[in-house]
Amino acid sequence: MTLPLQGIRVLELGDFLPSAFCCMQLADFGAEVIRVQAPAKAAGGRRAEQAAQVPSEIRSPFQAEACFDTVGRNRRSVVVDLKDPAGQAVGRKLAASCDVLVEGFRPGVMHRLGLGYEALKELAPRLVYCSITLFGQTGPYRDWPGHDPLGLGVAGVLYLNSDPSNDVPRLVGSPVGDISAALHGTIGVMMALRARDHTGRGQLVDIGMTDASIDFSMFTAMQALQGTTVPRLNKPNPVSGVWETSDGKYICTTNLEPHHWANFCISIGRNDLIPLRYDRARRDELFTQVRGLMRTRTQAQWLEAFHGELESQAAPVNDLQAMLKDPHVAARDMVIDTSDGAGNHGRQLGFSVKLQETPARLRNVAPPVGADSRAVLRELGYGSDQIEGLLASGVVQEQVA
Repeated sequence: MTLPLQGIRVLELGDFLPSAFCCMQLADFGAEVIRVQAPAKAAGGRRAEQAAQVPSEIRSPFQAEACFDTVGRNRRSVVVDLKDPAGQAVGRKLAASCDVLVEGFRPGVMHRLGLGYEALKELAPRLVYCSITLFGQTGPYRDWPGHDPLGLGVAGVLYLNSDPSNDVPRLVGSPVGDISAALHGTIGVMMALRARDHTGRGQLVDIGMTDASIDFSMFTAMQALQGTTVPRLNKPNPVSGVWETSDGKYICTTNLEPHHWANFCISIGRNDLIPLRYDRARRDELFTQVRGLMRTRTQAQWLEAFHGELESQAAPVNDLQAMLKDPHVAARDMVIDTSDGAGNHGRQLGFSVKLQETPARLRNVAPPVGADSRAVLRELGYGSDQIEGLLASGVVQEQVA
């Protein structure tokens, strides 16, 4: 079976989640992705010292065992010191051999390495060059360092997630900015490839995590743009909320439509609440009453009631272990079994984009770092003596433990 992106070659630079998740998606649908990582000596210093002190259970996801490394799957791995002129020459050859380059460094880093967009587009005019950064390639915050929460803060998402009791902004317990930027990167790359079909030229795809995060305020921003009251979706509201059940589990309801709200009220035995759906003055009082009622049955009992003859909107609220065992998650193949050539077995998250005729496929688990260095150099036209010289100098490394 031919996958949709078969024949597309991608160069991946940078070890952070946005660029890695973007390249994972491209690889899952058939692109040949070559991940370039720095040799141990080039990755040393303060960051390496700090990483060595981090407990193994909370280290980077890129340090996961291969069979569990979801974002590292379907790759080839090359180790090149891009700070060395000889390594930069390898990087330019690699880029020129690819259709797409995805990088996740701070603005200016690729330019200093001789691998910036302006330099590479002269070498490879058809190259689609995707840069995923915190604040994008322009603007006053462009050069600020940071991670996901900073972008969410600027985008207003932390404010929208504020504590309902005091309006204090709160962090989000998931890297939504990272993943959103990755998805925007994937979409941008696909659009640029489609444009290349018409023009014959590649282009720069400039993805800012902050820009991508602003999309999460789409609903509320429309009202803010009009100068009207901005609704706060996390304020106490009996119509839509997260409720603890009698067995210590949780359930979420979102009965925004009047008929679903009516069915919900009937199911909890409070028909008198039906006409009070829009009564803002009593919202806190009604929220407290509903919260008490929801604690009188188990999660399973409420789900049965809400999805019976009088249907309303409800679903379980899972912790991560419960999510991995959820029957719907299983039915959607969102957890898949894996194995490597050595007989090791594991599990990974499945493919969230589902194409009926050409679905994504796990072709190989994450390779050992540097496993493909020699083969890729040979494909680039390096002779045996040149390859041995690069390996001997440490500019290129093979299979780093």
